Amino acid sequence: MTPGGAARRRAPGGDRGASFTQYAAVVLCIAAIAGAVLVSVPGKTGDLFADAICRIQQAVTGEEGPCDDEGDGGDDGEADPDYDYTPLYCVKDGTKETYGYSLSLGIFKWGQEYSYAKENLSDGSVVVTFVPSTEVGVAGGAGWDFGKKNADAPAHAGATVEGGVSAKLSPGMTYIFKSKEEYEKFADEVDAAIAEEQNRQMNPRGQTGLALAELFGLYERPEITVEPTVRTATLELKGTLDGALGVWAGPAAEKGDSWNMNLGAQGNVTLSGKYDKSTWYSDPKNIQTSETFGWTGSGSLGATALAAHADGELSWSGGTRIMRNEDGSLDSIRYIAAAEGSYTVGIDKQNQRKNKDGLDGGGISGGKKQTKSVTQMVQLDFDTPEEQAAGEKLLEEHGLIPPPYVSNAMADQLDEEDYGGDIAEKPEDDAPPWDEVFYEKGRAWQYASDVETDQGELSAKIKMGLQFGGSVNWAMEERNTTDALMLAGPEDGGPRRFVEYADCVSDQAKEDEG
Repeated sequence: MTPGGAARRRAPGGDRGASFTQYAAVVLCIAAIAGAVLVSVPGKTGDLFADAICRIQQAVTGEEGPCDDEGDGGDDGEADPDYDYTPLYCVKDGTKETYGYSLSLGIFKWGQEYSYAKENLSDGSVVVTFVPSTEVGVAGGAGWDFGKKNADAPAHAGATVEGGVSAKLSPGMTYIFKSKEEYEKFADEVDAAIAEEQNRQMNPRGQTGLALAELFGLYERPEITVEPTVRTATLELKGTLDGALGVWAGPAAEKGDSWNMNLGAQGNVTLSGKYDKSTWYSDPKNIQTSETFGWTGSGSLGATALAAHADGELSWSGGTRIMRNEDGSLDSIRYIAAAEGSYTVGIDKQNQRKNKDGLDGGGISGGKKQTKSVTQMVQLDFDTPEEQAAGEKLLEEHGLIPPPYVSNAMADQLDEEDYGGDIAEKPEDDAPPWDEVFYEKGRAWQYASDVETDQGELSAKIKMGLQFGGSVNWAMEERNTTDALMLAGPEDGGPRRFVEYADCVSDQAKEDEG
């Protein structure tokens, strides 16, 4: 009798006892593995795993009960109650300084501009951004004279239309400080670096002397000792169309000249597209990259009487930011929209002389600009492979255009804080997978701001066969957020609602409101 045969003739009772012990060990082992996996595997993947473990346990123990969505281990379609839905970038208040110059020769134009912005965000962090820009382009136009061309005419009028295209390249650096206290540690370095960059932009020839002084140890360039959090390269393509109607007093003889009395109207239409690529160093273990595609349309209409000038402007801009992790996987998609309305009151004093060769002269303009702006953002974050696959499918089907529920909410939520719109409804069973991602963890927010800008420009041009001109400009901007909303999480499977987000309202606005 072989050992195998003897083994097959075990007593029935002994067989049951051995099986129960083995099964119990298997169940405990599976339960331990399940517990470890459920801790590390979030979302639906973890729920499916729990359901599979439940069925194995039932097969072993003979127990009965639901293992699907109705059971404890199933997916109930609800968002994580501990998930943080607060906005990731809501500007509480901030300032911005801009300096620049431009030159033109014939139809060619080029120039440089430097801007420095400091923003206080709702989460307490401080964002400092330096952006030097170089712009090149071409412009051309036509002019018409109205009125009698003789020495006895007391006045005559003229109109001009000019169009142009340009390209702007802007390498920017952004520093993100976690708190105002952290920013204060580097404030002196930041101010010194700003002054250095402004001097470089406005006085490039002086940099030669500073370079020599630095070479001989007589000068040390100011530097910020912390590395930038974000480095960005931006390319912007812009098309403009400008029109003006003016009145000149005095004779308009064929060979005479006349002087612009600053009586007239001006209009402007601008369309631009922008692309920027950024590298994010906020997490050294996961250096992320983002691509942002944006577009802007604006129009203005103004009038000048003697030296007094007033104009109004409306603009709309939109954009889509796609951020990826270091391994190339999708991290998030952010949709952005902004609308602005502004008016400017100031002076526009131009001593432009009109003669047979064209226009020459120069002038000064400046004033105070008041702006009302509304910024809206919607962001979807993708943390698991399943969610990332849903995000890639969203990009494949919709490209850079937001899906309909995002567009509807961004259009409807300017004033309604108690209604979430289509974006807040729980998705149907047959909805695209990214709808479920947004319902469970998507963020949406918007904030309205008052912006006050002091700005000015000095310009000169002369006709010497070719038109040659130049100008310098500056602007000082202060922004305060007056109202802010955020999309709260779902409650009991119901719609998500917009609620007030007081943390993003500036202290100045709260004081003004009383």
